[in-house]
Amino acid sequence: MTDDPNSLVDILRWRAIHEPYRLAYRYLKDGETDEVTVTYKELDRLARAIAANLQSSSKLGDRAILLFPPGLDFVAAYFAGLYAGVIVIPAYPPHPARLEKTLETTLRIIVDAEPTAILLTASLLEAINSQSNIKKKFDKIKLLVTDTDVIFDGDKKWQQPEIDKDDIAFLQYTSGSTSAPKGVMISHGNLLNNLERIEKSMGLTSQSSTVFWLPPYHDMGLIGGVLQSLYTGYPVTLIPHLMFLQKPIRWLKAISRYKATTSGAPNFAYDLCVRKIKTEQIKELDLSRWEVAFNGAEPVHRKTMDQFSNHFFSCGYKREAFFPCYGLAESTLMVTGGPKSRIPKMKTLLKSGLQENKAILAKGDEDDTQTIISSGQSVGKQKMIIVDVETHSPCPPDCIGEVWISSSCVGKGYWNRPAESESTFNVCLSGTTEESYLRTGDLGFIAEEELYITGRLKNLIIVNGKNHYPHDIQRTVEDSHLAIISAGCAVFSVENTNSEQVIVVAEIQHKQVTNPDELTNTIRRIVSQEHGVSVSDIKLVLQGSIPKTTSGKIKHFLCKKNYLTKTLKEITLL
Repeated sequence: MTDDPNSLVDILRWRAIHEPYRLAYRYLKDGETDEVTVTYKELDRLARAIAANLQSSSKLGDRAILLFPPGLDFVAAYFAGLYAGVIVIPAYPPHPARLEKTLETTLRIIVDAEPTAILLTASLLEAINSQSNIKKKFDKIKLLVTDTDVIFDGDKKWQQPEIDKDDIAFLQYTSGSTSAPKGVMISHGNLLNNLERIEKSMGLTSQSSTVFWLPPYHDMGLIGGVLQSLYTGYPVTLIPHLMFLQKPIRWLKAISRYKATTSGAPNFAYDLCVRKIKTEQIKELDLSRWEVAFNGAEPVHRKTMDQFSNHFFSCGYKREAFFPCYGLAESTLMVTGGPKSRIPKMKTLLKSGLQENKAILAKGDEDDTQTIISSGQSVGKQKMIIVDVETHSPCPPDCIGEVWISSSCVGKGYWNRPAESESTFNVCLSGTTEESYLRTGDLGFIAEEELYITGRLKNLIIVNGKNHYPHDIQRTVEDSHLAIISAGCAVFSVENTNSEQVIVVAEIQHKQVTNPDELTNTIRRIVSQEHGVSVSDIKLVLQGSIPKTTSGKIKHFLCKKNYLTKTLKEITLL
């Protein structure tokens, strides 16, 4: 690979010259056998052609949003944005047939990022142009279709931009379905540093092979699935995430067929494979080449690893392939993981200690215990400390606090949000100003150089690998029935052995409730429709039962404690 590249543009250009006909990306449109492929030479030409068109309406540092379903069109458009020197914004595309209902998130990103261009498919452009009220919302933005032959003669018009490692490569938006979006600013240097760390931690080489079904709109699917393969120089097979969710065996069949050495997903995906893949189907699989099965983006469970290892042992899966890891968009992607090819570390702790933010090892005869899986060791040159949330002082050993990171992978802040950037990306330990840190919002402890994540400060709910913000669901619940008091709802999650369960606590005017079952069924149905989340439990309580700050903000953690200790003022309705 080229020495000391400034960006992925340098790397793709080098591979297009020195490895022109080598397979870069394979995409299985049906998740099985209907495949399309692209070589480094073909990808470079596509990127230059799209970039030349983009450069005609944008300048260095402008923003360009990508609105594509997963696939090679997305891959080409992403690299085209880098080739044009613009700041790329991957975004989940609205559905052409349900434009008004699915366009809201895109419009909020447009308001925040003020893009000069949107790259999209011909079908989405046609849907936008067919509705005048929607078309008006894009009047000042160039809509550039990339899946036609119209632009492909322009590759020779491309002007290679001068890219510095400190320049912003893309914005990774992290937002709820109705909250204001926040775009993490990831520089070209951030990307290259994190890709190097992932490569070394997972032992990736040009002889590796990977399979990914994770959507490319977020850090793990984009960086781990799309960008890492280009950086290291191995082929990757991509599968539409819906094809995996419909038939999880497609994931494992692709790993078998293409002899993948590395693949992974959030914890729920491994559970789904165990539940959905029958014993007779396992005979079709060969997982013996699978060396790194990373597991991150949500809590990792011992039971999941045990069941998956046992279920697929007969087709060659090895338990030591499991690779628990931890990361976040604000630090590009990976923070901890590995080392490779070992049984994951774990500690069994007293729950009573966890409630007091202490990591107290169980002696083996206690009943009230919880096993925590290590998220691995610190990757690359970075400083990671555990900090007391209240005092901002380092925690003593065996105490649980917030994870803070100082690293060259930490992003430059949130786009156009200086105050939030300062309080998240540039914090110092109490009494010092020498070194600044990223506050992750996650709680944990470090033992024997291993990071153990125990919970999160930020009020984020993760179900099936997707992030859900409590205030979004709370608003949906409040609007679902007249009996629910305005601003009288708290939503949080509790963990069982395998997953997070969503809990709703709602203050109600009980005189307006004639049928409590109808009320709870309505809440479940609407939350499922709006957020794709199943509510595990609903508690109807008296007005004033939900604890709040003096400014009216809900104290979610105290509410959760009251729920777990069964001290909520629950209403019994006949």
